[in-house]
Formats: sequence, C-alpha cells, structure tokens
Amino acid sequence: MEKQELKQLFNNFLAIYDVESKDAIWVKQSQLFRDFWDNKILADGNSELNDAEVDQIIRILDRNGRGNTRESEAVARAMVAQGAWRRMFNGIKARKEFSSLLNKIFLEEDTTQKAGYINELYKLNEEKHINNLTGPSGNALGAMLAAFYPVNNLSIISLNDREKLCSFLGIQTVDFSSEDIGNKIAASNSDIIKFFENAGIHYSARTVSVFAYSAEFKSFWKVSKIEAEEEVQASFPTVSQEISDPSLFYMESQLEDFIIENWDKTEFGNKYDLIEENGELVSQQYRTDIGIIDILAKDKKTDQYVVIELKKNQTSDDTVGQLTRYMGWLEEKKTSGKPTKGIIIAGHYDERLYFALKKLKDVEVYLYQVDFKLNEFKK
Repeated sequence: MEKQELKQLFNNFLAIYDVESKDAIWVKQSQLFRDFWDNKILADGNSELNDAEVDQIIRILDRNGRGNTRESEAVARAMVAQGAWRRMFNGIKARKEFSSLLNKIFLEEDTTQKAGYINELYKLNEEKHINNLTGPSGNALGAMLAAFYPVNNLSIISLNDREKLCSFLGIQTVDFSSEDIGNKIAASNSDIIKFFENAGIHYSARTVSVFAYSAEFKSFWKVSKIEAEEEVQASFPTVSQEISDPSLFYMESQLEDFIIENWDKTEFGNKYDLIEENGELVSQQYRTDIGIIDILAKDKKTDQYVVIELKKNQTSDDTVGQLTRYMGWLEEKKTSGKPTKGIIIAGHYDERLYFALKKLKDVEVYLYQVDFKLNEFKK
C-alpha cells in the first residue's frame, strides 16, 4: 500500500473517530493504571490485592474484563481470564524482582534497553513462574505497556498481529521468526509507529492502533476466520447451498464474543473450562492445521476436549462436517484417540441438522434467542 493511500484511509477514519475525546479518556485510564502500579504493586506490604481494585484495572487492560461493555475503552482483548489477571498481579506484587523489572520496562524509552529488560523478565519467569505474564504473543505485557503509556505504546498487543501488519506495510526490520522476544515486542512497537509518522500520520499509538483494527483498514492486513476457512476448503469441498439470513450471520458473529466474555455466566461455564496454553487463553479462534475452531474448551469433570461451533452463514451439512473434522483432528493430534465432544450453536434447528446428528453421539445442539424490546419513554 502506498503511503498516500494509507494517509487517505487514515483521514477517512478520523472523520468518524473523535481523537480529542478518546485521548482524554486514555489520559485518565493511564493515570488510574499508574496510580494502581505505584500505590498497590510497588508499595511495601505483602497483603493480597483486593479483587475489586484489581478488576478496575483489568477493565482498562482487557476488553473481556468483567463489567466492560462494547462502549468501554480497554486496551485490547488480551485473552487472559479474569482470575488469571488477579493471580498475576498478586504474584507480581509479592515478588519484588518482578515488580522492579516491570517498572524498568514501563519507564525505559530506549528501544534496545527496553528489549533487554523484557528478555530479563522472560528469563526470570522461566525460573519463578507467574502464569500468563510472559506468553509467546506478549499479550499481557503489551496490554500493561499500552495502559502505562498509551501515547507511545501500541494497543496492538499480539505479536501475531504485529507480524501480519509489518508484513503488509513492508516493515522488515524485525525478523519475527528468529528475533528474541524483547526485540519483537520493543522494536516492532517502535517500527510501526515510525512507519506511520513517516507517512505523515502523527498521532498517539492508541489512535494508530484503533485505526489498524478499523473495518476499512483491517480488511487489508488481518485474515479473518472466514478467509482462513476458505484456504482449506479445497481439501474439504461442499456442494450444498442454503439461503442464509444476513442478520443472523451478524448476530452469530457477535455471539461468539459474547459467549467468551460472559463464559462464567453461561451454562457452558458451569460444565467446561476455557483453555490456556503457554500462559495465555487460546480457546477462542483456536488454530489447527485444518482450520480454526470457534471455541475450544475442556470438560471440568472428564478433561474431555469440547469443540463449540456456531452455525454461521453455512449449511447444516457444512457445520456438522466442520465440527466432526475438528473432533477427529483433536483425537488424532491431541488426545491419543480419547473421544471428544461437539456442540453446535444455531439460531434454529432444521431437518438437515436433525438427521445429520441422529448417528452422532457426543454432539449437542444449543439454540440461542435474541429478544429486542423497545419501550417508549414517557415523561
């Protein structure tokens, strides 16, 4: 993409994004995080942090934080469970070597020095493990950096996303396949910001990040699940067609986020656990080499893998085939043949789905309902 085209897209974005008011919000958010860091984490004393005060900070760091709504301003969807955030901050507070090193990372402005401190943190955490703090995609640390200084630290916290964005923009200074983790996090942040500045876009890292995920620009660099599924369709062709309701497709796309964000409040939360790998929540959009699972969970009692697929804009036959394909993949690659379980979530139950599931055990169907009501306001 030419820099002039990028700037034009950014100007289109500015027409619908109130930079001044959003930056003002992040001045307050950042101050709240810094006050918490200085007065709760760095302060002397070994008492555990109060859940309520930690939850206020989680709402800043993580869009999935309990109490957030779609209108809430949060750094990003960090894919860290609420309880994991709480345990992480208590672990950091209890171990001064962690809080001291993190403080150096937050305050350091030199990219090379910051990268060195980050590498020290990852090495330290190999010996004295605090779950979720130093995952391979850098989500937790990236979220904290962005909250501490949103002007200079991107809210694009996933290294996977930064790699895709750098590749699209032609930024080649960081080799994501071989660089150490510190350089991946620190240098990619600096390089992306510099690229936008060189294109004449001089705004906060927060504003640049929101633009990166805006619908118009994201379509250029971030592969969606639908596109990723299409990449494997040549091996798993389908021949049937059904007329789908676009409004249902939209609601089901939002439903996946809703289920993850409210997991503990759903029927699923009572029976199944979301999955962490390498200290990060990976249940949503779980990648396999044959496609992407909507939600992957585990049975609390049996430890059995549970594949949850939403019937989005596809036929019943396609949905069942996709579900059983993932179940088969897990049984071969993950469970050494131990049976898995499948769940389909749909807006309605049709005959095709009924007959397709008659011969399949360990597959359940959940129907969702959406109820909108408008009540006239009378003074």
